[in-house]
Amino acid sequence: MRRREFIYGALAAASHRFVKRGSASDAVPREELDRFGGWTGKKFEATGFFRVEKDIRWWLVTPAGNAFLSFGINHLYPDLWNQDYNREAWKKRLGLANLDGQPFRAALRAWFLQTCREYGFNTVGVHTSLPIVNQPQPAVPYMQPIQFVDIPHWKSEIPDGNFLDVFADEFAQRCDRMAKQFAAPARDDPFLLGYAMTDCPLFTEEDCRERPDVIGGARRKARIGWPRKLRNLPAGASGKQAYVETVQDLYRGEIGDFNATYGTRFDSFDALATAEQWRPETDLSNGFETRDNIEFLKRVVAKYYQTARDAMRRYDSNHLFFGDKINANTDTLDTVLPVTSEFTDLVFYQMYARYEVQKPGLDRWSQRVNKPFINGDSAFTMISDSMPRPYGPVADSLGQRADWTAEFFRSAFARPEFIGWHYCGLIDGSNRVPRKRDRQHSGLLDGYGEPYAVLKTALKECSDALYRIATDSA
Repeated sequence: MRRREFIYGALAAASHRFVKRGSASDAVPREELDRFGGWTGKKFEATGFFRVEKDIRWWLVTPAGNAFLSFGINHLYPDLWNQDYNREAWKKRLGLANLDGQPFRAALRAWFLQTCREYGFNTVGVHTSLPIVNQPQPAVPYMQPIQFVDIPHWKSEIPDGNFLDVFADEFAQRCDRMAKQFAAPARDDPFLLGYAMTDCPLFTEEDCRERPDVIGGARRKARIGWPRKLRNLPAGASGKQAYVETVQDLYRGEIGDFNATYGTRFDSFDALATAEQWRPETDLSNGFETRDNIEFLKRVVAKYYQTARDAMRRYDSNHLFFGDKINANTDTLDTVLPVTSEFTDLVFYQMYARYEVQKPGLDRWSQRVNKPFINGDSAFTMISDSMPRPYGPVADSLGQRADWTAEFFRSAFARPEFIGWHYCGLIDGSNRVPRKRDRQHSGLLDGYGEPYAVLKTALKECSDALYRIATDSA
């Protein structure tokens, strides 16, 4: 036994008593679940596709018309199973001579589906290799990613050009091409939950600002963001015209008031419309400039969402539109939620935090919009020799990590608007994996496939009690 496993085992034994335990009566018998994982104890109209409906509380509804709450798993990326340090262990576990080609994909898929059954996962989250999971055909409800803009928060480099002019005809054409590519083939798939766009896109100044330390990694330079990018475009650009229209409305047509805010000398808003690169930086201490950028950002996001949604609906009107997975660890969700919720079927967010930290936000957001919520990627982590900088709230012990996990599961799913949690991730993404050296993710199993037993027990007890938790609180 490796030293780390011995320590984790001892910590687990010491603190397992603190995990809130379920009981046999909490579990929903497997025969009460339909082939999608839906609970036959609560029925709705069957439409042949997943949808949402509110009946006392919010629910997902399976294609067969049964109540469904999504407990998903993320990060099934085959390279994590095929590293120098763990390759031999996985060859032995999967019964393969080599980890490549169709035999590897088939064996990994079979192992993955069995693992989902053992833990109670009923959804494949958006951060997963779908070719591994869905071939030869889907067996678990899943999400289809479609990235109309490439501006995720986690990339160290985001070129300015990635903040596309969403008002331009070229953006509408881009969305149409991508929707045709991804949505048209999936429109009749009953196992598809719906479509999600960018992973925590960079929207606000808080998202885009310079950060001296990125989860223990290198300094991250500031990103330009949509307001700065579009307001500095040349005359004739659709985004520039939209910006000028926005500020002209905000300043009630008074160019003098605009000049007072920005220290400029434009003689008209028409002159502003012809000025390229006139304001390359934002003065964050300027309250009116900050207000202008927020108001324009809302208009940008509305155009982005409307264009993307309409493109999706042209090729697939059967499935849910999730929108972006919006970062709730910054001010983004509070800023754009009233806009994005006008176009999406639910609120798809990401927040790494204990329940007591997420609760005020969920209280606030659920008062602002009448939509169901899914936390699409979060977990609780631990520091180890190979994971010195794990992403997320860091527990002191494996038992504490299990406690926090069970606490969030039971508290969140007891809320009437909460319909899903997608867990990050399946196996440890340690710094033995080259692409994980700056940031690691704690899994439910170590990199060799050995489960963290106390965490497995906690999740299995919670997932068995999922529908009891949801209905007892209603």
